Amino acid sequence: MRRTYTRTSGLDRLIDAFLSTLDAESPKQIVALGAGTDTRPFRIFSRQNCHGLIYHEIDFEVVCSKKLRIVKGVPLLSRVLPDASVVPPAEPEEASSSWTSQPSNGGQFYCHRLDLRKLPGNEESLTLPGLRTDVPTLLLSECCLCYLSPQEANGVISFFATQIPNLATVIYEPIRPNDPFGQVMVSNLAARHIRMPTLDVYREAKDQVDRLSKAGFEVVRHMTVEDVWNSWVTQEEKERVDSLEGLDEVEEWQLLAAHYIIVWGYRGNGFSGLAEE
Repeated sequence: MRRTYTRTSGLDRLIDAFLSTLDAESPKQIVALGAGTDTRPFRIFSRQNCHGLIYHEIDFEVVCSKKLRIVKGVPLLSRVLPDASVVPPAEPEEASSSWTSQPSNGGQFYCHRLDLRKLPGNEESLTLPGLRTDVPTLLLSECCLCYLSPQEANGVISFFATQIPNLATVIYEPIRPNDPFGQVMVSNLAARHIRMPTLDVYREAKDQVDRLSKAGFEVVRHMTVEDVWNSWVTQEEKERVDSLEGLDEVEEWQLLAAHYIIVWGYRGNGFSGLAEE
């Protein structure tokens, strides 16, 4: 529980920093990769004055279709994303690729049914309905790109980087697979038939930083989940969370938290909030 809480808190802090200057006159955009059943857009669009936010999610068709059914079937969610409807395809013979909603507090939401592996090399031929290339954009990967090959993952970042001049990214992934704890971690994942190809290349925090620097991000920073817990979570909040869980394996938690990283970077304008983190 503590790791999930800390990861979510760290990502929320960075996203809130990005959105800190959001208004109707200064629109911003978030693109969440492999969003799955993430509830973050519901929490964000439940706030007041989201007129300047365009929010995109990308995932497999089966995931996006299920999410649309859930939104339509749950009144609490449909009040946030009302009148969710399928976006008409660009060509009549094509299958629809997205659904969209006009959130009740303003802004725009899109859910794209798309295999991320189709993005690299298709900057000119593949378009995402509603994607703006003229506004500051945050690309979010919460343990998503790590399931692609390094070439595919870099291609996804390049797809957006070549089109959007003012771009930031936040990536959450495991690191340090070669030390004793990391070896056990990788072995446990393999036992469940889970493999993260990028972990073989971006093994240390420095590798993740170099990754974003090479992708063209001018400012790059990082924190492990342990760093986030120690630096960004207040003592009062730590005590509240620990009272819910009753954690007694502190050393094991510290080892696990040191093996997951949040790395973020940005280039261009519109990221004054991130500059303060």
